[in-house]
Amino acid sequence: QSSRHISAMNPRIKTCWSRQSAFTSVELLVVIAIVLTLALFSIIGVSRYMEQGRKSRTLNQFRNFETGMTLYVGDYQKPPIPDSKWTYGWDTIYGDPGGKYSTQFVVSALKGELADDEGDISYDGETFSARAANPRNETYVVFPYAPDKKAGVGDDGKLYDPWGGEIMIAINVENSIDSELEDFDNGKNDRRMHTWGLAEYTETKPKEQAYVLWSYGKDKKKGKNAPDVNSVVSLQSSDDVVSW
Repeated sequence: QSSRHISAMNPRIKTCWSRQSAFTSVELLVVIAIVLTLALFSIIGVSRYMEQGRKSRTLNQFRNFETGMTLYVGDYQKPPIPDSKWTYGWDTIYGDPGGKYSTQFVVSALKGELADDEGDISYDGETFSARAANPRNETYVVFPYAPDKKAGVGDDGKLYDPWGGEIMIAINVENSIDSELEDFDNGKNDRRMHTWGLAEYTETKPKEQAYVLWSYGKDKKKGKNAPDVNSVVSLQSSDDVVSW
């Protein structure tokens, strides 16, 4: 009764309460908008952090592979490649996007532990023995098993990056074993690494490395807006990961 009496005496009090209530509702909406914005920024930040983590895992895969390659070459005085590539001195590609040159052969040769009747693998339309490439059956790389085909070797025997794309490998056949080399002969018996455009970017490309590895990242496309894998485009601002 007192409250009604006061309101009747001073009608501005009721108006004030209404205005205060309306202002609180607007303020609440502003707070909700701010919280949603912060949540969105957090999600974006976490996503970027996860992508950086995947890139780091990819580089670790590269380092692990390169260590195994060095040990293999030390034992056999040649890289793990099909016989025909070795005979003619051609630089060798594994894991190309077209699927013609799978990583199965090099993975099997480096991981070892193959039975005598295992390791016959198709490469470039021919069948080669990974067991013959590693007759000592030594284990040079311990590859993580990846049934989801991410960051390891899948059930198909191929080596995958953390995004599920096949890791690409190029071996400079002659330069991986100290020998007399030509300056450049399109990837045959020469000093320069030849990747048939797959690892060439505007800013960089492999030169005289013995072997290199790279990944086209999350989008599985070369560089920044490449119309095809042979186009020379920018590496900067892309999600590709390279070892050189």
